[in-house]
Amino acid sequence: MSTFGAGHALPRPVPRDRFRGALLGLAVGEALGAPAEFLTATQVRERWGVLDEMVGGGCHGVCPGEATDATEMMLALAESLVAVGEFEPEDVVSRYRAWFAGGPRDCALTTRTVMLALSSGTPWDVASRRAHEVLGFPQAGNGSIMRCAPVALRYVRDPEARRRNTLRESTLTHYDHLAGWSCVAFNELVVAAMADSLPESLPAIAAALDDEDSRVAGALRDALDAEPDEIHATSFVIDSLRAAVWAVLRTTTFEDALIEIVNRGGDCDAVGAVAGALAGARYGADAIPARWLEPLLVRDAVTAVADALADRADG
Repeated sequence: MSTFGAGHALPRPVPRDRFRGALLGLAVGEALGAPAEFLTATQVRERWGVLDEMVGGGCHGVCPGEATDATEMMLALAESLVAVGEFEPEDVVSRYRAWFAGGPRDCALTTRTVMLALSSGTPWDVASRRAHEVLGFPQAGNGSIMRCAPVALRYVRDPEARRRNTLRESTLTHYDHLAGWSCVAFNELVVAAMADSLPESLPAIAAALDDEDSRVAGALRDALDAEPDEIHATSFVIDSLRAAVWAVLRTTTFEDALIEIVNRGGDCDAVGAVAGALAGARYGADAIPARWLEPLLVRDAVTAVADALADRADG
């Protein structure tokens, strides 16, 4: 039976540039895609030709280089892992609640419903199940996969803790286990990318998921040879996972992977965050174009927490 973490030959220490790349890549991917969220690929092409600059605007009226919920929740999660030293659900939830109380520009329906349940007094360990019931069992969304990379970084050398805590973190907002196993798959891919073994490790990661959720395993295998018209940047977690992995595998630079995703429109800010984290883990922060990093409003905060996670992981 395949096991998680097999084949990830990580150097000691893991280059700090890979930690920075994963989190800065996430933020860059979201900020780059935010202006095109909910547009079709045709509308993106009509408006920008090729969207390859931090332009701002869009349905949330972001400034150039401004990221929203994926990056903000990722930072809350990462800062909790640094401050506490381990994944502590109550601390993470308290940080998510503080973020939501600040009136974020964007917050997806599932996460919003959980946050409102928490605000009304629902205990944190049942809030996502209550939200799942209230919403009528919708498709598993991408709200947890777009923020989960810090768990991969904190537990980069501990496959069992990485798997366990990735699942637990996802359930804070997404009760559907399809979202959780998608996050597990993604965090395994992040670690494989940091170990320079992403393409080689993908089949084993898929095999390890066959008995957990065959839909997730299938999405990984599909990403290896899918045609462009089979890739959709939607908020359904399987679509998001498949699209992000496909974009990173079919390109050879961070820049090309992100351009491939954000020009598809749809939920391209969230999927851009997922693809950006994976591409950043693969290529490192030095591979992220300076013209995208320089306007990134949270660049210093993300860099600092990535460095702190590197210290925790290799300390």
